[in-house]
Amino acid sequence: MGGDTLREAVERQAEARVRGDDAAFASYMTPQALLQLGGSGLGAPVLPRARAYKLLDIIEHGDLAESVVRYAGGGSYVVRTRWRLIDGVWKGVEAEIPPDSMRAPWWRRLVGRGPRPARPVDRRDLS
Repeated sequence: MGGDTLREAVERQAEARVRGDDAAFASYMTPQALLQLGGSGLGAPVLPRARAYKLLDIIEHGDLAESVVRYAGGGSYVVRTRWRLIDGVWKGVEAEIPPDSMRAPWWRRLVGRGPRPARPVDRRDLS
């Protein structure tokens, strides 16, 4: 991890997410950034398991930077991370999953989100 370029740090973190290596994923972030992702940042129930990633953007401004990574698997989502170079190591200091970036799997969008609720039945007295 130490001495990685920003691109290497972002890609290694994304690869760790795809492998399911939560500890390696978290090692690239500060505790505050992980909390911004929902507790551990990884076990949040709304996040589908990542099976692939695509690096969408990296913007670097000296010792500050931002990355945008789309993860896909049983659905997809984007993680936008703000990075800071701290003692020669890139660390994610802020992170978010924009709500509009979350996509359900194609089959779930096709069939809906489960059984529809039963229609209310008119009440009849038994007299």
